Amino acid sequence: MFKKFTKPTMEADLSMRPINPFGTDFTNAMPVSEPVENEEPETTIAAHVEIKGTLCFQHCLRIDGVFEGELQATGKLIIGPTGSVRANIDLDEAYISGKVVGDIRVKKRLVLRGQAEVKGDITAPLISVDEGVSIIGSLNVTHVDHDETYVSI
Repeated sequence: MFKKFTKPTMEADLSMRPINPFGTDFTNAMPVSEPVENEEPETTIAAHVEIKGTLCFQHCLRIDGVFEGELQATGKLIIGPTGSVRANIDLDEAYISGKVVGDIRVKKRLVLRGQAEVKGDITAPLISVDEGVSIIGSLNVTHVDHDETYVSI
């Protein structure tokens, strides 16, 4: 009496289409390389903690408090929404949601999220900036292999 239907062929074809990284279909857009969830930061500077001095790390550092001084790093830096950094930043990747006073230079990717505030010059090969981010300084988007500036804002 009732006939069982299978999925329409059109739905099957849509699931096989390639991802368009420039499209406005945000559910299928290419994901931004985020820090891996199971990757624990080597060090976390918690909210309401203030540190001054030189900080060295190789993998991942998260700052939710206040840091002032010098960062010597080769890994990733995450500055949370409550985090504040007064230092020049030179490392592989940075994900910033808080405040930075100082120049930022990354070798791979810089992600500025939420209400991030940067007062200083930025140099990065890849940059992602959310609506609401404040940048006071120059922005230089450079080629990965060379130190040639292609776009300066």
